[in-house]
Amino acid sequence: MRYLSILLLLATSSSFAQGPWTLEQCVGRAEAKNLGIRSAAYDKDLAQVGEWGAKWGFLPDLNAAATHGYNWGQTIDRYTNTFATDRVRTNNFYLGSNWTLFGGLAQQNQFRKAKLDNSSAEEGLAAARVDVQSNVVARFMEMLSAEERIKAATVNADRTREQITFTEALVEAGRTARVELLDIRSQLAREEYDIITAENQYQQARLRMAQLLQLSPQEADAFSITAPALQAFDPQEPTATVAQVMQRVLETHPAFKQSKLNVESAERSVEIARAGGIPSLRFSANVASGYSGRDEVIVGEPIVGAPSVAGFTESGELVYTPNYSFNTATKSFNEQLKDNINYSTSWTLSIPLFNNMNTRTQAQQARIRYEQARLQQTSQEQQLQLSVQQAIADQRAAYRQYRAAANAYEASRESVRYANERFEQGAVTALELSTAKANLNRSNADMITARYSYLMALKSLDILQGLPLSL
Repeated sequence: MRYLSILLLLATSSSFAQGPWTLEQCVGRAEAKNLGIRSAAYDKDLAQVGEWGAKWGFLPDLNAAATHGYNWGQTIDRYTNTFATDRVRTNNFYLGSNWTLFGGLAQQNQFRKAKLDNSSAEEGLAAARVDVQSNVVARFMEMLSAEERIKAATVNADRTREQITFTEALVEAGRTARVELLDIRSQLAREEYDIITAENQYQQARLRMAQLLQLSPQEADAFSITAPALQAFDPQEPTATVAQVMQRVLETHPAFKQSKLNVESAERSVEIARAGGIPSLRFSANVASGYSGRDEVIVGEPIVGAPSVAGFTESGELVYTPNYSFNTATKSFNEQLKDNINYSTSWTLSIPLFNNMNTRTQAQQARIRYEQARLQQTSQEQQLQLSVQQAIADQRAAYRQYRAAANAYEASRESVRYANERFEQGAVTALELSTAKANLNRSNADMITARYSYLMALKSLDILQGLPLSL
């Protein structure tokens, strides 16, 4: 996952150097740099390791131990069963295995829970990407809308400048009053103000996008976007209902799928806690050996010494006893390990009778967390429903606004054309022409706003339903 993020970052950085960014490239860069996505990726890695560990939990364990020690003072040597009062070296070696044959199905539920947690973390990562996509789309639309306003305002100002040139000629020829020229110049000042306002809006949107993409100052200075021409885009009347969209959202949205998986995981936790009150059966197997410095063997033939007096008979004759001694040596290390080897097996049945109510307490806590997970699922569903309702309402409202603004724009454009003709003929004043142009500019701005509001709502619905993101 981290390697994929690095590749996305390199790809988007390369694309940046080549020129303006598309929506898809902006999304790729934001996903590669977003800390929330990176944190969710680590959560996914942790959950994946947890599932891997739970799978291995079905196997028995295997442990080994070794000791090396010395003893001073009187003790019973465990290998020779004799008293030792001098310094004795001992070594012990141990190999043991424990296997839970039945534990109230705790391990099985632990494995199921780990799988659910892994799937939940995967959906959490997808949900983090959805959040980033939504933010990028919103900023992208802001920039496109501001760019179109700048273009429209610039076109209007250029036309007004042409009108000023024409009016100046009329004033010099004495065919119109100078006040008419002043009115048109005033109109140009307002239109230049509209350009500056739109440029400021664009720079603010551009800054927010640069911050979202975590661009460096050098990258931010040269940052720009590109998109298909949307001027000819004609919004269509929405037909989807909340119920239809919600059905699709609940089937595909990662945040809701994650909440469902969390409920199932919490349910497994309840079963795991309950297993603490069920009898368990465990099998153990061990093998051990050791070495003792007191374990000695006779070396060579017996040594016969002078007989020693053991007593005397009734008649006074002395009684002698043979005197034998032996040379000894400590038994070799390998031989002792072979001779002292020991095997053992055991089956342990544990029946919990009373453990200070710990099992009951843990089960109750797990049940409460389960109810909290269900509550979170309901809350997530409600949030998604509110988002769907708001997006559909925004789309319908934007469609109506667009149609009204488009009608107003067509009417205003015809009015401006007629006013221009009459102004050139001297039939209307510059103020009347300025008013007609102001109405046209306002209608155009309203139409631009409505178009991008509609697109924003449409893309929000696409993101909620898991549809491909594109313009």
